[in-house]
Amino acid sequence: MSKFLSILETIGRDFKKGLDAILPYAETAGEVAVNIFAPALGPLFNSTVTAVSLAEQKAAALGKQTGTGAQKLADVLQIMEPVIAQGLADAGKASDTAAVTNYINAIVTILNAAPSKTSA
Repeated sequence: MSKFLSILETIGRDFKKGLDAILPYAETAGEVAVNIFAPALGPLFNSTVTAVSLAEQKAAALGKQTGTGAQKLADVLQIMEPVIAQGLADAGKASDTAAVTNYINAIVTILNAAPSKTSA
C-alpha cells in the first residue's frame, strides 16, 4: 500500500507542477484576451484550460506525452463538450462538436504559444 501511495503522491506532485506552470499564464494573459474579445467566455476559458491541463497530466502520468493529441482532445471533449457547447450557444456562436473542437484547439494553441517556465 505504501508504494501505491508513493505513486499517487508523485502523480499529484507532477500534476501540481503542471498546473502551477500553465494556470498563471492562462489566468492572466489568456483571460485578458478572452475578456476583451468575448467577455462572457472568461470562466469557460479557464475551465477549458483546466480540462486541457488534466488531459496533459493524464498523458504524462501514463508516459504518453507525445503523439496522443487525438486522445487528449477526446478526453477534453468528454469532460467539457456540453459546457463549451452551451457557452458558445449563449454567445451566439455555432455550438456543434466541430465548433467545440475548434474552441478547444484554439485554447491549446494559446497554451502552446505561452512561454515555458524555466526551472531554477
